[in-house]
Amino acid sequence: MSDQRSKPQADVPITGDELVETFPGYRDEDDVTVLERPGRSAETVPCAEVLDPELAGPLENDLYTHQAAALEALADDENVCVATSTSSGKTRIYALQIARHYLEARARDAASTAYLLYPTKALSRDQERSLNDLYDDLGLDITVRVYDGDTERGENRRRIREEADVIITNFAGVNTYLHDHDRWARFLSACDLLVIDESHTYTGVHGMHVAWIVRRLKRVLDYYGADPQFVLTSATIGNPGAHSSALIDEPVTVVDEDGSPTGPRDLVLWNPPPKDREDPSHDERDEWRDDEDGDGATSEKAPADDVALERVPATVEAPRILSHLTYQDAQTLLFTPSRKLAELSVKRASKHRHDNRRYYANPDRGSAIEPYHAGHSRTNRHGTEHQLKTGVLDGVASTNALELGIDIGEMDATVQLGYPGQRQSFWQQIGRAGRGSRRALSVLVAEHRTLDQYVVNDPDYLLENDVEDAVVDIDNDAVFAQHLRCAADELAVDESDVGAFADRDRLERAVEMWRRAGQLRGHLETGVSYVGPPRPQRSVSLYATTGEEYEVRLADGVDERSDPEMEPLAKERVLRDFHEGAVRLHQGQQYEVTAVEHGAPRPSVTLRPTDVDYYTRTRTDVTVLDAVSEESREVGEFTLHFGRGRVLVYHGTYDKVAVHGGKKREQGIPTDNPPLSMETQLCWLEVPQNVEDALIEKYRDVSVPDLEDGLADTAHLGYAGGLHAAEHATIGVAPLELMVDKRDLGGLATLTIDSHLDRAVGREGGTNTNTDADADAEARNESTFGAPGSDDAPRNIAAAEATVREIAQGLERTPASGWFIYDGIEGGLGFARAIYENYEAVAERARDLIADCDCGNVGGCPACVMDEQCGNDNRPLHREAAVDVLDQLLGDADEGALAAHRPDEEHGGDRRPPLFYA
Repeated sequence: MSDQRSKPQADVPITGDELVETFPGYRDEDDVTVLERPGRSAETVPCAEVLDPELAGPLENDLYTHQAAALEALADDENVCVATSTSSGKTRIYALQIARHYLEARARDAASTAYLLYPTKALSRDQERSLNDLYDDLGLDITVRVYDGDTERGENRRRIREEADVIITNFAGVNTYLHDHDRWARFLSACDLLVIDESHTYTGVHGMHVAWIVRRLKRVLDYYGADPQFVLTSATIGNPGAHSSALIDEPVTVVDEDGSPTGPRDLVLWNPPPKDREDPSHDERDEWRDDEDGDGATSEKAPADDVALERVPATVEAPRILSHLTYQDAQTLLFTPSRKLAELSVKRASKHRHDNRRYYANPDRGSAIEPYHAGHSRTNRHGTEHQLKTGVLDGVASTNALELGIDIGEMDATVQLGYPGQRQSFWQQIGRAGRGSRRALSVLVAEHRTLDQYVVNDPDYLLENDVEDAVVDIDNDAVFAQHLRCAADELAVDESDVGAFADRDRLERAVEMWRRAGQLRGHLETGVSYVGPPRPQRSVSLYATTGEEYEVRLADGVDERSDPEMEPLAKERVLRDFHEGAVRLHQGQQYEVTAVEHGAPRPSVTLRPTDVDYYTRTRTDVTVLDAVSEESREVGEFTLHFGRGRVLVYHGTYDKVAVHGGKKREQGIPTDNPPLSMETQLCWLEVPQNVEDALIEKYRDVSVPDLEDGLADTAHLGYAGGLHAAEHATIGVAPLELMVDKRDLGGLATLTIDSHLDRAVGREGGTNTNTDADADAEARNESTFGAPGSDDAPRNIAAAEATVREIAQGLERTPASGWFIYDGIEGGLGFARAIYENYEAVAERARDLIADCDCGNVGGCPACVMDEQCGNDNRPLHREAAVDVLDQLLGDADEGALAAHRPDEEHGGDRRPPLFYA
């Protein structure tokens, strides 16, 4: 525990050290680190140096330096991305730029409008009030209105379109409203400014869709003669300029030197105690069911013989700390990863207070704690926000809905239930406490999983200056094809769109594909129009790469009050989690899937409420076929590739697992799911033959009893376990370097990479010698764009394995071994490419994670190499072999480290078995 700190100022009810000293229960000093972050004074510029007197005069406070810099760049007609800390006054920048435009337009008797795009409805309403108040203070007749799905239809909407100066909405709304852009002609033709607030949130699939919606919006604005400036506001990310330019397809000036003040902060990294040091009641044991991801997915436990490794879940420990802090008069905000946990945390905080009545002698002190999430009504959410600002509430357990800028006043403390995944999100959340120069307290309660344990065991990671890069990839053709249909529906696509919307080849290929499908008509030279079913915008899901979504329905005869009110589900999610017979937890209620309609015009999942003492866990098998290298580079003696290929995912069976104890009630129940075949982006690493030979020899005595397929004692198994562990760890730590979601990545460790490559292209790329090459390319192209067509994927994993074995037997050269990392979304996300470009940094994090874990298990634990998504039940895994591979990759191994293990000839037969582990 760190002790190199000065005495904190007495302006926070409880310090980090006092929290550690006063919290009841067992505490090992090695489980807690307390860090002190110094404060920062404000740096300001007089308003009169930047603004005209009409605006500078009424403002009470000077501008922060970053506000002044951004306003000066906007005055020079530049687009701006402001990437500064939480509560640094980013809204004031575009608010004043709107006022500038308004005054300039008024002087020439013209109109000026602004379109403001926010990520959440709650934030939209909050900002509507703030902006209207500001313009009232400035004495400006600027009308700000929200226009989204909650806006009253009819006359009210028409009045907003025709009268408002500033309209606040979201990208789901813009996607829809562009169809009727003629109704918006007055507003769009006068649009001088487009604001994308919290732009860092637009990554992955959602970021792709946003990038194309922006491009569609720009086409329509150009049609009405508008050429607005852009302002993007972002949390601190590693690549604000590149990310912003990818979103809007224009150059951007970045302002990231923060002039706002911050107070000192105690930062506490808190690892919950081992379970065996507690003697919980039966009820509290029930709380250790770590199945609260909001829909019933259950985290993997450590194996039964590793009970000492198991810690009290953060889902139990974080509410305890919330309860304790509020009792100490610290108004506290707890961030949870799901709505369900927000609700449960309030109950668990109360239970902790009740179970420790001797310590918490006054039961009413600091006990006003409420949940907050998007599932509550708007009125309830506003009530909670108001009670926080006015001090009526002592604490709130919230989803990340309160991460994004909503005004909740000055909090004393934050608690995070688990590491939120990226440093930018971590700092964004803890920034909700300690506004201005006030001291604050922030506590991160770690889960027993890879990212959390890495962070609490390496606190310097959080304090590094480099922040993760946000990833937006517009190369996904399936997403592009959807938005091309929408663009053609809004305005005919023609030669003017070549280069401005997409390059000619891409446009022509997608137009031809949709023309064959009967949804587009015409040519670029004369104009391409949409002729398919009405309103293609409705088929766009902003969180999936294809338009295929499954509607969630209640079974016949079920009371409508049991309706889970779930959003439509992507096909990938249905196949994995919502097959017939699955039991899912949603909003505190168990539901059983009674029927799934795959081929219907509107695919659907039917649920009925249930109350059973088990949950279901779907088994997943994966393989890769037809991978083609598009780029490659050398990393030492290793070869790293990036390219595209086909990933086959089989959710073929599921188990029923007891809620209490985790014992499997039934195993291998068929799902009757079709295979999921994805054309996606991949990167893969080839291990040099000399490294492979030595490691096979070094670990040739490793065996895994009862391993399927009779491979329990193969000479290659220890080395294969090392590849498998390295693949798990590399994926697990990727979010430490990049803004990626681990759940959107998959991997495959293999002893025969070549059997997963396109046979017509081969390891080195080159000419396709297949006589059907053109037909193969055309089929691949149509699949990439998401067009309907035949799918020749092997029907089950056994058939897929047979295909790989057949290819392996036919290879003329010695195949390489290594592992793939792929984007688990049709068409790809750009994540595999980002990992390819940053592979050394990711591999170094993975190596340290494995080597530094103190679990002591050859096969690791959930905090290092075990992964709940593993399709092979986390077998085989070998930590030491993985460290050896990564040391060789990074050039960190002692010279000659493997020399003693290099055999005179290969063990294990003339040809290694084609093992692969997902």
